[in-house]
Amino acid sequence: MRKKKKIVKKPDRTPLVLAGIAVCIGIIIFWAARKDMSREEIPDYLVGKWLTSAPGYEDRYLEINKVSLLFATSESTVNEYFIDKNATAAAGKQIFFTFECKDLENSPYRFSLSYEPDNGGVLSFKNQSHITWRKEPP
Repeated sequence: MRKKKKIVKKPDRTPLVLAGIAVCIGIIIFWAARKDMSREEIPDYLVGKWLTSAPGYEDRYLEINKVSLLFATSESTVNEYFIDKNATAAAGKQIFFTFECKDLENSPYRFSLSYEPDNGGVLSFKNQSHITWRKEPP
């Protein structure tokens, strides 16, 4: 007579696998949320097209939107820089913005600007504080 083999059931690993998948998804969500936290919201008063009447810059403009900075250096040349991070600091009425960006070739750039809310708002670059930019009316 043949002996019957005793069937040994292996422990069910499904809950362990599901827990591992849930932990991985949680880590991905946490990482994505932390990445977005390094980027502050661009204030609405900065969003728009900025113009200057400074000599040599009359045909140029700066456009700021929620995801990028656009610099028009001539009628046919516009350079776009995508915002990775931005930070804000205030001193009195003046508000300072630092934008860490990348261009289309993924080269890093940093732009530092100051904003003064008086007289409808004036924007200037840290390295060109003598040139002031005003937001184009809607």
